[in-house]
Amino acid sequence: MDEPLEAGPRSGVRSVERALAALDYLVAIAPHGARVTDLARHLGLSLAASSRLLATMAESGYASRAGDRRFTLGPRALPLAQHWMADLRAAAEQPVARAGLATGESVMLSVLIGDSLVPVTWHPPGRRAEEMRARLTELQTTIPVWATANGRSMLGRLPPARRSRLLATGPYPKLTARTPTTTAEVSRKIQHGERAGLHVERGEVLPFLRCCAVGIDGPNGEVLSLAVMSFGEPDETRMYNVLRREVRDIGNGLPAVPMPRPEELAG
Repeated sequence: MDEPLEAGPRSGVRSVERALAALDYLVAIAPHGARVTDLARHLGLSLAASSRLLATMAESGYASRAGDRRFTLGPRALPLAQHWMADLRAAAEQPVARAGLATGESVMLSVLIGDSLVPVTWHPPGRRAEEMRARLTELQTTIPVWATANGRSMLGRLPPARRSRLLATGPYPKLTARTPTTTAEVSRKIQHGERAGLHVERGEVLPFLRCCAVGIDGPNGEVLSLAVMSFGEPDETRMYNVLRREVRDIGNGLPAVPMPRPEELAG
C-alpha cells in the first residue's frame, strides 16, 4: 500500500524519487513497454498511484503511451536509452549511407515514440547539405507524424485501433498550402502509400521539401521509417527501389532485445 500523502518537503522528495525510479525502469526495459500493473509491482505502488505517475510522465514527455495499454520512454527521455539507440544506429548505418550515395539526397531513419516522430540517424545529402540541415533543425523533434511521409509510413504499420487513436486530434494546422488538415485526408494518404509501397510528401510541412518513405517493423515492436528527403521532385520509382532494398537490410540487422528478468531490475 502507498504511504499516506504528507504535506511539506518530504512528500515532494518522495514523489521525485518515485518518478526517477519509474524513469529508470522504463529505460531498463526499453524498447519494451510497461503496463500500469508492471510498474506498480516493480515499485510497490498501488495501481492508482502507478497510473497517475505514468500519466504525469507522459504529459511531460518522459513517457509515451504505446499500444496494448503500455507506456514506453517519451521523446525527452529517449537519450537515456543509449544501448537501444546505439543498436538502431548500428543496424542502420550502412543501409542509410548506401541510400544516400545511391540517391545523392538526405536520408533519415526515425522511430515512432508514442505519438512523436523521433529522428535516430541522418545521412547528409551530396549537395545543399547545410540548407537541408537547417531545414531539419527547424523541425527538431516536433515533426508532425500526420503531415510527413515518414510519419505516415509508420502510421501505416500500426494496428487500425492505435492508428485511429493517434489521428483523433484533427483538424490539423495548415502548415503549407498542401498540408492535409482532416483525419479523412490523412487516412487516404496513408492508404494510398500502403497500396503503392511508398509514402510521398510534396511540401506538406515545408514548402520546398519533398520526401519518400517506407515503414519498418522492428523485432521488439518498434515502428520505424526510412526516408529520403530532397528539395526537388523525387524520382519515385528510383526511390522505391532504393528504399525497399535498404529497408530489408535494416530490418534484418535490428537486434531482438530480451525483456529483462525481475531480478535484473532489482536495486
